Amino acid sequence: MTSLVLHPFVINQPFRHKYLDQALEHIAQHPGVWLITSDEITEHYARTTAGQPA
Repeated sequence: MTSLVLHPFVINQPFRHKYLDQALEHIAQHPGVWLITSDEITEHYARTTAGQPA
């Protein structure tokens, strides 16, 4: 798992938007890449471990 943390001060510069878009498109094109939010990770974990001992 890799987390991509983007600070608003850095990424919220208009000239950087196209580079972020290009980077995300490149990453998403690789097989097995799952783009997901932290809430979706939590939901997936709860769904897939339901009823299992801790």
